[in-house]
Amino acid sequence: MPLFPIRYLPLLEILQNCNFQVGLESKIEFCIDCKLSIILDRASEDLEIIRSERKRNIEILDSMLKEVSSQIFQAGGIDRPLITKRRSRMCVGIRASHRYLLPGGVVLNVSSSGATYFMEPKDAIDLNNLEVRLSSSEKAEESAILSMLSSDIANSESDINNLLDKILEIDLAFARAAYAQWMNGVCPIFKLDSFEGCDSNDEDNGILDQQEDDSLNVNIVGIQHPLLLESSLEIISDNLALRSGNAAKFGDGNGAMTTKYTSHSISDFPVPVDFKIGHGTRVVVISGPNTGGKTASMKTLGLASLMSKAGMHLPAKNNPKLPWFDLILADIGDHQVIC
Repeated sequence: MPLFPIRYLPLLEILQNCNFQVGLESKIEFCIDCKLSIILDRASEDLEIIRSERKRNIEILDSMLKEVSSQIFQAGGIDRPLITKRRSRMCVGIRASHRYLLPGGVVLNVSSSGATYFMEPKDAIDLNNLEVRLSSSEKAEESAILSMLSSDIANSESDINNLLDKILEIDLAFARAAYAQWMNGVCPIFKLDSFEGCDSNDEDNGILDQQEDDSLNVNIVGIQHPLLLESSLEIISDNLALRSGNAAKFGDGNGAMTTKYTSHSISDFPVPVDFKIGHGTRVVVISGPNTGGKTASMKTLGLASLMSKAGMHLPAKNNPKLPWFDLILADIGDHQVIC
């Protein structure tokens, strides 16, 4: 078994004891071409036989109708050879005045003008009857195969739903990681004494800080408003034809934009702010001029708290530290839509 870095272990643990339905997947792929969405001949022996007989019968029928249609054309019974299907049966087109060219033939349909008949030659009747029977048998066999596969899927419903839940959990983890890389985020650290219900492995994962000084409840340096930063990165990414795979070029691992792309326009990025709120502080007053960033700062701290609880990295510097808030309440009545 390959060795994985310790940070991958939580992801591997999510998939432990999952039934990946390899057998069911192989069975479906054996029976169905998933790219073309068709049932394959090999899905059952009966289906293979039916399709083989039908193919041979269609070839004989098509050859016979081409010969008859050519004879009608040569006799002036039609402007050009015409083979078509009417009422699920193969037939030929012929002028109404020349229907005598097909003695014993069956009229299946008539054109809107009444000038052209669509007739089934006598020799084609048995071949068309066989085609109808084989077509019905093929559909019945295909339905039986689909019913069998559906039954197998239904019997595995519990395992499939469990697997989907685990895949969703993994997908969410990768989405958080991609977003963190894109905005060059850093991992927040929660205080041990303020975090309840944590796992014993959290210390090893670097989530908790046992040495944190109780004099600070919140210590975040250089954090930028996540939504404003996202808008800025999207603009610059579009202009530079960059996507998430190259987004790591924006950062130096400490929350700073250091590459040549920072020269694009540093004013495009939201102004970073620092938060240092001491332990036991009950009220914080933020003052300043209008449009000075007071509301944006409050919303930045609120978003940082929510993002941390959701397992997301923060667009900040160094190692932002904050408590695990049981509740995050907000009442900002200025109708701004920053967040």
